[in-house]
Amino acid sequence: MKPDGPGQSAILLTEVATRLDGLRIPYAVVGGLAASFHGVVRSSLDADVVISAVDRKAVVPGLIRELKEAGWNVVEREGGFEDPVASVIAVSDGYANRVDILTGIRGMAPGFVSRTIPSSLFGATLRMISLEDFIAMKLFAGGPRDVEDARAALRVSSSALDLRLLKELAAGYGRVVVRSLVQLLRDTGVE
Repeated sequence: MKPDGPGQSAILLTEVATRLDGLRIPYAVVGGLAASFHGVVRSSLDADVVISAVDRKAVVPGLIRELKEAGWNVVEREGGFEDPVASVIAVSDGYANRVDILTGIRGMAPGFVSRTIPSSLFGATLRMISLEDFIAMKLFAGGPRDVEDARAALRVSSSALDLRLLKELAAGYGRVVVRSLVQLLRDTGVE
């Protein structure tokens, strides 16, 4: 299935994920689609993935070349010194559908890929970020929408939560995230 009009970024994501799989680049779906997967009602289903690349400088050029050869518009934006994201590769088609590929997030536990959850979308299998990684990453991002996504995911999915793992992942992002998690757990009555 290919996008045949605007508003089909999720379909474009399935195509991009197929390319990532073909290149053996591990990834996890994050952002709005991951929020929805974890039970959070969102009006935005942005199509974002984070990849795992031990040697980013060796992997990213080949990935960009492959995406361009597929006929997509591809633009990489490098993160600055203070930016927690190494770079973002924006992939878009002729209908303004877009997928953002985050090439790494500072503080994110490298094992996130082993905890992804396979999920079917439009006949393709996508690797969704785990609930614990999703919540920790959202608290690290720290924006109002991000914190609300984390809160909503906790409310909806707390019975499936590995609290010990969540605390460990939050610690990897630093003290501010740990404090945010403690407050969020209090606010939601999860502990």
